[in-house]
Amino acid sequence: MDYKNSSIHSILFYCLALLLILPVHGQSEGKMNGSLAATGIYLKNLHADWQPPGREFDLHSMDIREFRFGFSNVSFEHLQGIKKQVSKVKISGPDLSLKQLTIHSIIKSADWVTEEKIKRLKKRESIPKRSIEAIAGAIDLYMVDHNVLPASINDLSVKQYINMEAPPLNDYSWSYSLALPDQIIAQPTQINPVPKTKSIYFDWQSRSFQMDPVQDSLYQVPMVVWDYKFEIQEISHLFSSSIDLELSPDQTGFDIMLNRGQFKISNITFTATPGSELGNQSRIHLPELNLETNGVVLNGNLNSQPIIHKGRGNFRIRNFEIKIPDGLREEPEIQSLLETLGIWNNALKVRLFELDLNLINEFTGDVGFKLHTPFLKVSIKGDFTLRQTGSRPDVILHRTEVKIHPIALGVRKWIRDWEKKNGKMLTRQGATIVLRIEGSIDNPMIQGF
Repeated sequence: MDYKNSSIHSILFYCLALLLILPVHGQSEGKMNGSLAATGIYLKNLHADWQPPGREFDLHSMDIREFRFGFSNVSFEHLQGIKKQVSKVKISGPDLSLKQLTIHSIIKSADWVTEEKIKRLKKRESIPKRSIEAIAGAIDLYMVDHNVLPASINDLSVKQYINMEAPPLNDYSWSYSLALPDQIIAQPTQINPVPKTKSIYFDWQSRSFQMDPVQDSLYQVPMVVWDYKFEIQEISHLFSSSIDLELSPDQTGFDIMLNRGQFKISNITFTATPGSELGNQSRIHLPELNLETNGVVLNGNLNSQPIIHKGRGNFRIRNFEIKIPDGLREEPEIQSLLETLGIWNNALKVRLFELDLNLINEFTGDVGFKLHTPFLKVSIKGDFTLRQTGSRPDVILHRTEVKIHPIALGVRKWIRDWEKKNGKMLTRQGATIVLRIEGSIDNPMIQGF
């Protein structure tokens, strides 16, 4: 660490704090000026590793090749009058640079892929199992009254031992049949969201659900040594601003001008690998994340909510990708979703996500949004008005157009099915759906709906 720069940084902090808290009861006029070319912190080849107590299999480490944090081109001016004080500060920063961050962890823990499969299995089976339990109770009552087993579900329904219109039996994604005195069977129907779900068997003699051998094996999976790795190639943050303060006995007013700001991350990667099972590796990769602001002007005082007068901001990510482990890819719900989206390589990808905001003045602005994926494209363009009252501004959309272009056949089919189910026909230009939106962003109005 550069101790000289650190000392200068402390002096700068003290001077700025002094300007902000300087009392207003002085009786004579005064003036103070100051400047500082640069100050900051610099680290190179930082390494740390640790092992938690009582965890012999767990090991963690962190490496940073280079880290910089600092300010530059700092200047300040303070004018003290009899009735008020004025402070002006111009500053470039804080500027942040981080290169080659790696966090690596080896942890022995439960196999979360298997735990997720078990959780999804239980959720899929919750309705049919509750229904079977209700049917089993109805059969007991039927036998007390008739001294014979019912021949079918219809017998129980007609004689009002069960109500097929009440939950959980009114879920028509499952059908039920009796094979007494051996079994009660639940089977997924054609309208089941996951038609490949296996049938469920209830053994009447033992009064228990039969466990599928494959499902049974899920509960026998031992603890796994996980290899977690989080890497960032580079982070950079550049900032330039000016601050004007006006202090008086009645209030403290301020004006802030954010001339330019940029926050950028390059190549974020996170992987989680259970043992040596590379097929069940989870992976998240983001090549680029970028946030920019320009010409942001706001003012106010310490007793009220600040007002933003103008400014522009842009947030963008490119080629964001999530790789799904093979074990989860085989789950019926996930498999069905990926097939609908036209994904065959276990990787969900977002080619572009971009949000652009332009505040023209404190009341009006325009907005743009883009989402590009291999299965869907969405774009939004429109104007908005802004009411900066209270703690939460109210945003009203005007002449906002949303264009949705489905690419994957499964997505097109899903939209058509939605239209049929709801009796609505979405407006189209060719294959692109076009919606026009007005009103508060909390409760927008879609024309035609």
